[in-house]
Amino acid sequence: MITRGGDYRAEFWQEIYRRLLFRTGRLQLSQSGHGPNASEAIAYVLSCPGEEFLDFLEDIFKVDCYLLVGIPEHVVVDELNELLRVDNLPYHVTHFVKETVTEGRGLKIYIRAYPQVIMKDNEALHANAIAPVLMLLQQPHFRAANSEYLSALEDYRKGDIGDCLTKCGSAFESVLKVICDRKGWTYSQKDTAKQLISIVFPKTNLDSCFEQPLMIIAILRNKLSTAHGAGTAVKQPAPHLALYALNATASAILLIAQETGEY
Repeated sequence: MITRGGDYRAEFWQEIYRRLLFRTGRLQLSQSGHGPNASEAIAYVLSCPGEEFLDFLEDIFKVDCYLLVGIPEHVVVDELNELLRVDNLPYHVTHFVKETVTEGRGLKIYIRAYPQVIMKDNEALHANAIAPVLMLLQQPHFRAANSEYLSALEDYRKGDIGDCLTKCGSAFESVLKVICDRKGWTYSQKDTAKQLISIVFPKTNLDSCFEQPLMIIAILRNKLSTAHGAGTAVKQPAPHLALYALNATASAILLIAQETGEY
């Protein structure tokens, strides 16, 4: 990381080294542990399992010196995505989510979400559902839903299928509540997806046949996720069900947002 503002390579790799130690639970990265921390971190990143390398890509944007480099944030994300696309890898890096808040007489910018590596199993679905919904949820009033949906995407990438289904349902409910708030439609914070849909749906121009498909997100959460105790029946939903839930959630959010003028 060399820019006109200075050379941040040593600082960058030192923090990456600390993050790698924390994530792996090790006291040192190499068996000898005698090399410079930067050298150990670089060697580890170049030889670590793929899942850990994806974690490293996310760490790039979280090190303290990253924002001092001066390179426009979208440039690094776009270049990483281009490399992933050229190599035909099923991953996509999301962009920073920021919010500008008026404080006193000035403005302050808060980072609400850092770039995150998500799965991109299907190019068409990603381009027409996942990417647009991530853009929609970047709006400040959808902050909670954005966090929940990003967490669902992370759970899917890491194989936490039950949690993914739970957070898909939460993200959809959050969007419905935000829309109710913004439209002045009465609801309770304790309302379930079914109750929220019964409030929002009649306000749209959708045919009645769309109401039941919108409920599938809540049904998957209730039946298959970790949101409720399993009792003696161990829940082990298949990964493709989480993928369906992610795409169904994105499509449902976009549909409702379009019908209510939020998109």
